[in-house]
Amino acid sequence: MKTKTIILVALMAIGLNSVTIANNPAKPESEKPASASTTSASAMNNIITGIILDKTTGESLTGVEVRMEGTDLKTYTDFDGKFIFDNVKTGEYKVLAKYISYGNNETKPIKVNGNELHALNLEMETLDK
Repeated sequence: MKTKTIILVALMAIGLNSVTIANNPAKPESEKPASASTTSASAMNNIITGIILDKTTGESLTGVEVRMEGTDLKTYTDFDGKFIFDNVKTGEYKVLAKYISYGNNETKPIKVNGNELHALNLEMETLDK
């Protein structure tokens, strides 16, 4: 029984591999895409990343809404208070942070050019009651 099961599994694996090869034949060198070293405006990778902390305690804040002004881009901080915007188009942006029980915060305008990484640290203060 074990031998039949092993043979059946091996035949299925060979069959699946054959289907994959048939659907994805190797392309000649002339049809392959240009190398990654070729840069164009669409290939640029601009990143804006950062961490958001409580100004009083220095603790990272989880679940802060982070937006880029003038775009539809929005994300939330992770458990370590970190956020990231990847593949940002060139331009000038402000990063806006919003969190319950804290005052809103925004950065100065950030000028994004080609292939840049912008790392930010934002501190948020609690609202006085």
